Amino acid sequence: MKNRLPSINALRSFEAAARHQSFTLAAAELSVTPAAIGFQVKRLEEDLGRPLFIRKHRAVYTTPEGAALLKRLSDGFELIEAAWTEAKTQPARTTLRVTAPVAVVQRWLFHEPALQSQRGGPRRIAWDISHQYRALDETGVDAAVRNAVAPDPDLYCEPLLQQWFTPLMRPDVAKRIASPSDLFQHGLIDVDFRLDVETNATAWLPWFRAQGFEPPEAFEMVCADTLTAVDMAVETGHIAIGGYFVAEDHLISGRLVAPFDVAICPKTRLWFMCQKGRETEPEMVWLRDAIQASAARLNARAATLSLFDVRGQRL
Repeated sequence: MKNRLPSINALRSFEAAARHQSFTLAAAELSVTPAAIGFQVKRLEEDLGRPLFIRKHRAVYTTPEGAALLKRLSDGFELIEAAWTEAKTQPARTTLRVTAPVAVVQRWLFHEPALQSQRGGPRRIAWDISHQYRALDETGVDAAVRNAVAPDPDLYCEPLLQQWFTPLMRPDVAKRIASPSDLFQHGLIDVDFRLDVETNATAWLPWFRAQGFEPPEAFEMVCADTLTAVDMAVETGHIAIGGYFVAEDHLISGRLVAPFDVAICPKTRLWFMCQKGRETEPEMVWLRDAIQASAARLNARAATLSLFDVRGQRL
């Protein structure tokens, strides 16, 4: 069982009295009466079972035990004071709660170095990747990255990425693909995500039509989302259609290649959104700048592609 420590007030009173060799000066420093200092010191001596001061008329002197305790306490209080000063001078840490689709976070923003929380850093992002729509009001969510056709008139919005879709395949598969017509001889992966609600079409339909073909009537595999389809292209050797940040890691590593320079862009794009008036807050400016810088790098890749809309019209 640990020894019970005396009160911090008693230790502080003793340390000041021993340092000044005076109860009066210690009392002035701690803004209490000399009697209060004497009472606290007496409690320490009773707990210790031996005197800490030799008391003379109008003067006190530390005993050997008192001198030894003073040295340890002085070091300890200096440490406590330094820790307190450091804590007071640390900048306040801001946590921004940001909602975004799972693929946006998992394959893009979570790995963006400028957005990663640094230990002890002034800013931190708490990602909200729920499938629920999070309103940017009093729910505690500060900002959002969302797919939308147009900006939300009730929010501050700025465009981030024009998404694009192109066939993606493993390098060993790409060796057997010389033209778009060769795709019909290989397993294709479709996605349940409809690129155009009016035509109910996935990305394959406008992509093939932009090449002068009709898409196949059946696919080797169907996935719930583009992220899964791209990953399954790596695992199975089938050919997916995807792009932008969803495939970025696979493309950089060489696990997948995009042999065609034709890509399809949906009507929607990714937007940064927050409440109007908050876009100029320092933390929000930092967030916006970091996301926009990353988006600019991704947009540079799209500049090398021939882009078509969901109707197969060149953009």
